[in-house]
Amino acid sequence: MITFSICITAFNRERLIGRAIRSCLAQAGDDYEIVVADDGSTDGTVAAIQAFADDRIRIVCHGTNRGSCAARNFSVEAAAGQWIVMLDSDDALQPKGLESIRATVRDLGAEADCVEFMMQRDDGGCSPDPPLTDGTVNYEQYLRQIDQQRYFDPLRVIRRSAARQTPWREWRVSGVVLHSFDLHRERRCATCSQRVAIVHTDAPNRISWVRRGPTMAKQAGADLGSEMDEILSRHGAALQRCAPRTWQRFQRVRASYYFLEGRVWAGIRQAFSCLRVTPFSGEVWGQLICGLTGPGWFARIRSRRPPPT
Repeated sequence: MITFSICITAFNRERLIGRAIRSCLAQAGDDYEIVVADDGSTDGTVAAIQAFADDRIRIVCHGTNRGSCAARNFSVEAAAGQWIVMLDSDDALQPKGLESIRATVRDLGAEADCVEFMMQRDDGGCSPDPPLTDGTVNYEQYLRQIDQQRYFDPLRVIRRSAARQTPWREWRVSGVVLHSFDLHRERRCATCSQRVAIVHTDAPNRISWVRRGPTMAKQAGADLGSEMDEILSRHGAALQRCAPRTWQRFQRVRASYYFLEGRVWAGIRQAFSCLRVTPFSGEVWGQLICGLTGPGWFARIRSRRPPPT
């Protein structure tokens, strides 16, 4: 009986995928499998996975690179476990991480379809920050939590049936934030204060960095803008009520995505809409001034500012 499918998505992670896999193979118990979804890698990632020659590992491959959310859906469809443990290919499980997950899921029973766990960051911090507490959370409680958090990226363990019924939207460089909101609105969720995984920031092709680069600006702006429109359409009223700081931030970044796409007038309108609420916001005025330079220069200027994760 396979209880847990540790699902790892990978794209051109030849040097780092081994670390994630070794951390999984080191877990105690015989009730888990490792499903690695290769998202059309062009380096030696697949060969690096195959080198382990362990029956607990299964590889599923996209013929072309379609993005991390498509790879996540692909891995979930291939999974046999009752629970999906979503692990990024540049991260790792703590030595007793699955043991903690196993105990938490057992204690919760039917109370939750998704459990979010803390992660240790390699810079000494943690994610989410401030840390999660133990217990079940409803949709509005979740929104109030993220309104106070600098990082709100936990390790998620999702019941397989829930993961299949609430899939990720398959935009090329986005979809994770919308999925999180949808999951908390549609499913029973819980949080756990235990740190069960490690966030590593040494991958040269981390999507949060790559999509800020000038070369991906237009596509990233279109995808991220579409995701933000979906979030504000489906969750905007609740965000405005329960997480006003996050709602205002999403309004600001929507202006950035318009400018990245080259939709200058839409960016100007969105920026002035933000300024009506926060007229002295230096960030919005900076976006507006830089946005007028055009998408190329705006992307170059924006790429100098590192992402928050």
